[in-house]
Amino acid sequence: MLSAQTDPDQILTTLRRRPLANVVLLKFLTSRPEGVRVHQLVSGDRVATLLLIDHAFSEYDLATYPDAHASAIIASDEPEMTRSLLPFVPRDRVLVFKLGSDDDRAIVEEAFPMERRTSFISYTSTDFSLTGETARIGTVTAEAPFHLFAAQGHRAAWLQPLMERGEAFTSTAEVDGECLSGCFAFKIDGDIWEIGGVYTLPEARGRGLARGVVQAALAELKRRGLVARYQVEDTNLPSIRLAEALGMTRFLTLTHYISATVAGR
Repeated sequence: MLSAQTDPDQILTTLRRRPLANVVLLKFLTSRPEGVRVHQLVSGDRVATLLLIDHAFSEYDLATYPDAHASAIIASDEPEMTRSLLPFVPRDRVLVFKLGSDDDRAIVEEAFPMERRTSFISYTSTDFSLTGETARIGTVTAEAPFHLFAAQGHRAAWLQPLMERGEAFTSTAEVDGECLSGCFAFKIDGDIWEIGGVYTLPEARGRGLARGVVQAALAELKRRGLVARYQVEDTNLPSIRLAEALGMTRFLTLTHYISATVAGR
């Protein structure tokens, strides 16, 4: 028998039982709770969760899907539970569905016309050591290469407060005092930290610097007893090759579908 879980703390507790599988939901619920609505159904040990994200609170979605109003992320243990979530999905607006399985896609397609747009692959690993690398870990905002991260669309106004709270650090490769490549890692929830913002100056590419800064960030997370998440779009072959060259393993592929309104159906 399905029951609705409505207590916010209990919803988070349930999602945290499988933190990597639910990493995207946890990321939004903990970072932008004012911009999301959540519906969670429980049947014994089985769980299905729907997260509705207003694009006014998601810079990426607002820029990438300007014609859509919100995103619907579904994480479900079985198709029938996914079907039970659909009445909570609004039908009077353009949506982006973000789904982690073909079973969920098939269920959603019964009620919503969908067109695939892209996929994001999440990798993880805790089996890292730093040997022979020159990347430097930084925790001081005055030394952070915010200009590099800005090239990837990451604003200093977002990253700097995280660093000041001890919830982020940078990994950089420098030559003669000039930062040529860098990335950062930041806390998502609990022990899960994400590595992002990987960028190398065009003139310094092809020298293995990106691999060095990512490897150093992974090693730092391991040293702290934390779990890494590394996300890459499925069309970004260099980043995929980097993750796999470092021995990271895939644990989630989240595919985005655009859906028009279905109010007349």
